[in-house]
Amino acid sequence: LEQIAGLPLRPRLVLVSENLESMLALPGWDGVIAVHGSGYAVSVLERVEWLRNVPILYWGDLDSHGFAILHRLRTHLPQVTSVLMDEQTLVDHRDLWVREEKPHRGEFDTLTGQEARALARVRAEGDVRLEQERIPWEVALARLEDARTALLP
Repeated sequence: LEQIAGLPLRPRLVLVSENLESMLALPGWDGVIAVHGSGYAVSVLERVEWLRNVPILYWGDLDSHGFAILHRLRTHLPQVTSVLMDEQTLVDHRDLWVREEKPHRGEFDTLTGQEARALARVRAEGDVRLEQERIPWEVALARLEDARTALLP
């Protein structure tokens, strides 16, 4: 962390990915830095000064823990926007769901309405989970590109 925090970086956008393989598969977009969030370890990112004033995309698993991690990150870096963590993505990939072994039961007041609806659906369907790496890469990449373009006019 100290090495990253001390680098004189000035990204135009940061993309935080919960899954290392998904992060490593990302294309090299100009001005974009991809960071492996390492699950709940994302909270250490609050200490990286150059993250405080840059748009941040967060892509995590569509499950209760993914939303808990998003909440934790957004608590310290409120400019975070989620991607691929909406109800439509969940429903579109129903055949890829698995059950969450130990769902997180907390409430997350930093979620947007869209994110809260997705979490409610996750819970209503019996604590399901859609792991980010299970989403077909061409679908994920197209949505990530759309989100990147929306934040970088």
